[in-house]
Amino acid sequence: MSAMNSETAWGWPARVLHWVMALMIVILLVVGIYMSNFIPDTLEGIGQRVELTQMHKSFGFTVFVLAVLRVVWRLANPTPKLPDAMPGWQKAASHASHFALYGLIFIMPLTGWLMASASPLNNADAYPTQIKNMVFGLFEMPDPFPTGTESLESIFHTAHFLSSLGLVLILGLHIGAALKHHLVDRDAILRRMVSGRGE
Repeated sequence: MSAMNSETAWGWPARVLHWVMALMIVILLVVGIYMSNFIPDTLEGIGQRVELTQMHKSFGFTVFVLAVLRVVWRLANPTPKLPDAMPGWQKAASHASHFALYGLIFIMPLTGWLMASASPLNNADAYPTQIKNMVFGLFEMPDPFPTGTESLESIFHTAHFLSSLGLVLILGLHIGAALKHHLVDRDAILRRMVSGRGE
């Protein structure tokens, strides 16, 4: 089992990062939708939302770190070539969607972190019992807006929401394209990311 990528297949570190991040991103999207829309504004519900929000922040930070590692690993390895029979417009679309996907994977945790920091609830003077942006309770993320700014929170909230919609759209296209390559074109695009077999 090769660690390094080749021109025809992905090595195991790239595949592990791909699937772990994919699973975490899908779970974060589902939890984000749930805690924003389906938890009642009761005392119990608020407690549940706070707990889920802290976990959401922690796993969002983890995704950001894994994304950095993935980009570094990708820059250090060759990227498997797309099939020669693939039309030029599909290759261009593939490169564009991957670029957008990477961008959104970075934008999502960054806007979430900035939104949490800019929240007026983050002001320790006004809310002494506020919960800091802790990562799994181990350490605190930097706090660029320690007193909170409601206008900035609104901006970052909108950016976080819109980037989540964009991420859902790109993920849908990504999954659809992978299935099309596997079931219709019957090439190795999906297989080499699942098993590492390029042929």
